[in-house]
Amino acid sequence: MSVSQSLPNLAIGYSLPRLFKLLAAGLLATLLCGALAFSWHYGKDIATIQIALSYFGVVFFGLATCRTLWTLISAREPVLFITRIGIRDTRIADDTISWRSVRDISIFRYRSQRIVVLQVDPLLAERFEGSFLKRVLSLLNKPIGADGVLVTGGLTMDGETLFETCKQYWTAGRLAYTGRAAAEPEPVS
Repeated sequence: MSVSQSLPNLAIGYSLPRLFKLLAAGLLATLLCGALAFSWHYGKDIATIQIALSYFGVVFFGLATCRTLWTLISAREPVLFITRIGIRDTRIADDTISWRSVRDISIFRYRSQRIVVLQVDPLLAERFEGSFLKRVLSLLNKPIGADGVLVTGGLTMDGETLFETCKQYWTAGRLAYTGRAAAEPEPVS
């Protein structure tokens, strides 16, 4: 049995404790911005720009909180699948990224977050760009070193373990496709 055949298929879902923390932080930020925007604190010395920023904060954090709540409600099934053939993140696309098309795997560290970055073939990368917002975020991530397909956190597996797992499957997947010929048997005399 080869190394690639002994690796099990993995299905990884969202981490509910992390989602609850994000939901609580979003609610707190929304309420704080709402308190400033609607003058619930009875302050008279707030500038117009601060009130405008507070309204923006209510909208931004409110939408982020709604998105987190929706993710929490729909988080019953796995979103990341790692197999001997490739990796599929349903948050990015429904297609599987073959290990043959992954050129390199690295980890991007931002504060306490660890994000796995897959360097894929340029023709394949266009399929995983996604919406306009994702393309803009991708352009913003390039200068800071996160250039590629990002497999973000918030999962039941932490970033370091996810990185090591992806490296292991990537190595096994690439060895399976190298096409190395088996050693030829010696002729029988």
